[in-house]
Amino acid sequence: MTGRPAPVVLDDLAQPRFSPEIEQLRETLADVEDLALPCPDLDGNRRGWFVFVVQLPRGVDRDATVRALGERGVQSKPYLPAIHLMSYYRERYGHREGEFPVCEDVAARSLALPFFPTMSEGQVSRVSQTLREVLGLAV
Repeated sequence: MTGRPAPVVLDDLAQPRFSPEIEQLRETLADVEDLALPCPDLDGNRRGWFVFVVQLPRGVDRDATVRALGERGVQSKPYLPAIHLMSYYRERYGHREGEFPVCEDVAARSLALPFFPTMSEGQVSRVSQTLREVLGLAV
């Protein structure tokens, strides 16, 4: 402990983490056509970040993108599947592919990019440049 009273330490933990890395990622990817970025904070409201998820352009194979990024040393993950297609909902409620096409489209294009509190400008740039390369854009 730091010698501070426990309620202050707990209060510190409860504070959301605001990250300049988010704005750097947003700025370096803003001009990638049809790449949907997380919505910006507005009206002085700021949120704590734990993941940076983009929506790949339609027609881009997300799983191939994950593999290609990984081959270039940039780890990423598909993010949040279409919940209604998870086994519990299929078995319990009989949901099937095609019932919620918007949800399925968003899920198929969601990609979590690397993001962590100590991310340097160089690392942000590398993630951005590598994604551009994988998407076939000039770096």
